This record gives sequence, structure tokens and C-alpha cells, in this order.
Amino acid sequence: MIVMKFGGTSVESAAAIESVAAIVKTRLDRKPVVVVSAMGKTTNKLLAIAQAAIAGRRDEYLPQLHDLRGYHSREARQVAPLSERAELDRVLDDHFQELTELVKGLAVLGELTPRSIDAISSYGERLSSYIVALAFRHSGIPAAHVDSRRLIVTDNRHTQAAPLFDLTYARLAREIPPLAERQVVVMGGFIGATADGVPSTLGRGGSDYTASIAGAGIGAEEIQIWTDVDGMLTADPTILPGGRRVKTISFSEAAELAYFGAKVLHPATVLPAIERNIPVLILNSRRPEVAGTRIVAEAVHCSNIVKSIACKRNITLVNITSTRMLMAYGFLKRIFELFDRFETSVDIVSTS
Repeated sequence: MIVMKFGGTSVESAAAIESVAAIVKTRLDRKPVVVVSAMGKTTNKLLAIAQAAIAGRRDEYLPQLHDLRGYHSREARQVAPLSERAELDRVLDDHFQELTELVKGLAVLGELTPRSIDAISSYGERLSSYIVALAFRHSGIPAAHVDSRRLIVTDNRHTQAAPLFDLTYARLAREIPPLAERQVVVMGGFIGATADGVPSTLGRGGSDYTASIAGAGIGAEEIQIWTDVDGMLTADPTILPGGRRVKTISFSEAAELAYFGAKVLHPATVLPAIERNIPVLILNSRRPEVAGTRIVAEAVHCSNIVKSIACKRNITLVNITSTRMLMAYGFLKRIFELFDRFETSVDIVSTS
């Protein structure tokens, strides 16, 4: 089995979803499990709707909900089998009725909690995974839609939930392989649920993380991250055009680049893959013939001194100087206890 993750730009339209189906069709012999992000900028639109609701702008959020439903219906009807269009309309009606009631509730409360954010933003992946499964069946691919909230179990830290790996891996191993023997499993990335069944999310960009967790849970031979670039490049093309593709890179190098700003890969993606020694490939859904970047366990020798340069913005520099540091011990311990107390991530430490 392999895991294939497709980002929002790869499923943003009917034409894009048909391209995804064509890519998956070439790998049916490898029993693919497909993880998808929300269609296009759906998550951003959902959060904008939530903000309008808590601000009491009814004349703004109701048309936005209508437009979002129209977008999903328009693209989905182009790729859904004729025999399943009535069911598609019913599913869309149910989801958007739920979503509308949730948004109206926010408007009454005038408050947006982390739990509410997760509940609202989960609709993007719930809809996209259902629509992609329909499109696969329309393309002649036997496909089963699986709700990720039943499989990815997390803690209660809403908007940045951490997976409970033992429970999650057990559910994945029990449910996915039997289904994948007969059909392509399609599930939404980014979303999960607490042990009590409350919807949660793994944070923005968490669909890559979902793919890696799924790969580790089912013992996949490979995890493929399909995006809109040819792989990891020697520089961010939005900052410096003309970067060249990195053919092979190690897990630790990829994690460092991701942590320090490389946007092609979620920083946490490689962690479950490292534990299970599963190769990760970064591929371009718009140019599937390109070999992409292969991320492996051990660093591969490269003639270049530097493989890639990353850029991370909005960094806060804290410079701490005190005479009490001289010939003292435990000073750094007290400093880091402060960062721990306020749950502040530290990128780099330099001491003198």
C-alpha cells in the first residue's frame, strides 16, 4: 500500500480532481490510500464566515455560505456519477444546513472558541474527501470514503491537536487495509476527533501530517505528497525564482528546512515516517511525469555544500544579558522554564 496526499490546489476544481483521478489510476496496483485537503481556499473562506458571524455581519456571512455551497455543488456535479447526484445534493444540503446552524449560533454568542474553529474548519475536508471519492467512481475507480474523524484520535488542544498515536494506529490498521484490498480509500486530511468524538484539527497544513500518520499506521511502503511544485527546491520560488529541484534529501534535512520556512512540507510530516522508516516523495500533480524529491532516512552525499536555503519570517529575537550569568549555573534552566510556562517554541539558541 501507498499513501497519496493531494493539496487544496490539486482538488480545487472539477478539472483538477479529474487529473488527480488520472494519477491515482496509474497506481492502482499499489493499493493507494488517498488523503485530500479542502478544495481551493475553502478553509480560509470558512474562517472568514466565522469571523463575520461573531461580528454580527449577517448580510455578509449568509451570502458567503451560499457562495461556498454553490462552489462545491458546481464542481462536484461535473465529476459525480449521474446515478449519485441526488445523493450528492442530499449530502451537501445536510452539511451546509449543519454549518449554517453552527454559524448562526456563533452570531448569537459573538465569540469564537478554538473548539468552534475546529468544528467549522472541519467541513472543508469532510466535503472534499466525499466529492473526490464520487469523482473516482465516476472515473471507473472503485473508491470508498472514510471519515477521518473516526480514525485520527487526538488530544483536546483544539486548532493544534496532537494525535494519540497508539489509538490512531490501532484504528488505521484495523479499518484501512481490508478496504484498500478492494478499493481506493479516500479520507480528509487535517481533521480528527478527540476520544470523546469532538471534531479537532491538526493545525494549518496538517493534511501532510495526516498522510504521514496514515502511512505509519498501515505500514505503507511509500508516502507521496502531491502539490503544485516539482519537489523541494534549492530556494523558495516565491522569494527567489529559478530554484532547482532537490532529487534526494534526508529526513533530518527535510525537517530542518520545513521547520525554518520551506512551505512545500509541513514540519511535522516526517516524524511518523522517520519512526517507521517510510520514504516520502514530494511530487507535482500538474506535472506527474517529474520525478520530484525523495526523502529518505540517511543523508545522501551531494557535491553542493548547501542543498537548499529556507526563509522564515516574523521571528522574534530575544537577547538576554545579565551579570548574574557569570560563573553561575542553572541560569538557562530558569529562562527555559519561562518559555515552557507560556508554551513558546524556541527556534535557535546561541550562548556565549
